[in-house]
Amino acid sequence: MREATPTSKGLRLLKGFKNIIGAGLLLLSVGLLLEVITINVRHWISFPVPLTITIRIILTIPCILISVLGAIWFNCSLNLVKIHLLGGENILVTHGPYSYVRHPLYAALLIGLPPLLIIWYADLLFLIPWLLVFIISHYLANLEEQGLIDTFGDDYRNYKKYVPALIPYKGDGGRRYREQSDDIASEEQQ
Repeated sequence: MREATPTSKGLRLLKGFKNIIGAGLLLLSVGLLLEVITINVRHWISFPVPLTITIRIILTIPCILISVLGAIWFNCSLNLVKIHLLGGENILVTHGPYSYVRHPLYAALLIGLPPLLIIWYADLLFLIPWLLVFIISHYLANLEEQGLIDTFGDDYRNYKKYVPALIPYKGDGGRRYREQSDDIASEEQQ
């Protein structure tokens, strides 16, 4: 029998926490913990950015808008998933927020919240926790996607080619995926 390494024990523990409290809450908790650590470390290490109060307020407005829109976006995505789960359907949701990213909750957290700390603390040191949260989000997304690949197979693998996981940089990839899937389906019918 193979002995578990400390790394695999840590990954199993992280996966267990994700299953108990949910991925979104885990990601938010880890992010907050990293931010608290960064606030405490800031006394010894700092990379200050000179920002006036006017610039801080101006930069805060888009961050708050992104955060609020991200929350609304995530709520819409939950409603889309609930519709298909409660209806007993087992279909891949590729419209709404899922046209732009495969993980809308993670995207909203990564795009909207971290810049606020950089702006209000005026310190680039806060990029470090953001990068760590980005890495953890990528890991959590990969964990979730294994189940999606098991459920949807090649459909999900193809969807991944069109729609990015966390940062919406490909535009409406879900629409392109649906068009491509419709083309394949019509060719198969002929």
